[in-house]
Amino acid sequence: MRLPASRPTYTQIDDQTARSMLERADAENHKRNRDIEVSPGRLIIKSPNGTRYSIEVSNAGVISATAL
Repeated sequence: MRLPASRPTYTQIDDQTARSMLERADAENHKRNRDIEVSPGRLIIKSPNGTRYSIEVSNAGVISATAL
């Protein structure tokens, strides 16, 4: 995230813009001690050798991994 550069003088509009940007970015972050739901994105994990895998679950609850 890149906030706009500060102006030499304070303006309420600049402050509101920065606060709004921070609130939107914070809403997209995962929080500690809370459930994490990944949707519509993918859950991608990396193995020790560096291979990346997409983890998926079927409607029957079967979990699978697909190399990327």
